[in-house]
Amino acid sequence: MKKNRTRTQEFHSLKEFEKKYYPESFKKQSIEISDPNTLGTVLARESLNKFKHLIQKQNVSV
Repeated sequence: MKKNRTRTQEFHSLKEFEKKYYPESFKKQSIEISDPNTLGTVLARESLNKFKHLIQKQNVSV
């Protein structure tokens, strides 16, 4: 008897995908921060990194 091998995986979010295929990276990102000052610092750093990568993609010199 043959098994049906057309089964597909469904991911409902990017977090589910990262959790399955990039577990180490997911663990680093999923650390919960309870201190408001630290949380603000971390979020600001992430935002600056995102803008930095966007600027580098556009090859704009600042």
